[in-house]
Amino acid sequence: MAKDIAAQTGGNLIPIASAITNDSIRVDTDVMGIVFPVYYGELPVIMKRFAGKLDGIEHTYIFAVCTFGGSAGYSLKLLRRIIRSRGGELSATYRVHMPQNSFSKPWENPRKLSMNWRKKLGKVVGNTNSRAKGDFFKYNLLTPLFMLADCTVEIMRPRYRKAFMKLSDASPELSTDELIHRNDTSFSVDENCTGCGICSRVCPVHNIKMTDGRPLWLHHCENCLACYNWCPTRAVRGGIAAEGYFYRHPDIELAEIMKLRSPAE
Repeated sequence: MAKDIAAQTGGNLIPIASAITNDSIRVDTDVMGIVFPVYYGELPVIMKRFAGKLDGIEHTYIFAVCTFGGSAGYSLKLLRRIIRSRGGELSATYRVHMPQNSFSKPWENPRKLSMNWRKKLGKVVGNTNSRAKGDFFKYNLLTPLFMLADCTVEIMRPRYRKAFMKLSDASPELSTDELIHRNDTSFSVDENCTGCGICSRVCPVHNIKMTDGRPLWLHHCENCLACYNWCPTRAVRGGIAAEGYFYRHPDIELAEIMKLRSPAE
């Protein structure tokens, strides 16, 4: 989606992970779009860090496009709040239902969902060019269901924490974000692992290192499931992914994923 928007607006495509190690992220442009997935009904941890480092956005037209498998949850509200704390304003927001990458939904057609985005692309581009403001693509015929899902995020948060603590066997004193980072404690590889290292090379935050031909997770995981979904032998196992279900966007190549990394720390 970010590729599509950049191509039609003449924008530069910058991976968020590539800038996340900077102390400050200076925005030297009149327009900035932020495209991100929704995790657990909220912003991914890396997105909170990214938005909290933005500088020079007082006069920038900012739009955000979130993708979700269940609902947009609290993600856009939290992003707006963080951007305001940095002196900026989130002018336009878009919710786009896309395929799940962690568990199967037999009633959904991933290709059809992806094609539905192409139909919405023109609206995003047109609104951006005209600097339109508002909350767009709120949902569709399933609006009541998605709105219910949005409203239950607060109810579900304690359950998420409980599940995270069970996965990682971590202290309940840790914050939810810290628990999310430690969800990789549940990851392992089976006998199909060839030691190719692709899991390490697709991790956007260098959370995996190869040791004796096997991946070792380092507990600052972003829960993106790149290691799980891009393993060529499907050898990765983990508690936050449904056993036997894998999804990769058909229009994204492995080489592209490998470029979406933060600088080595």
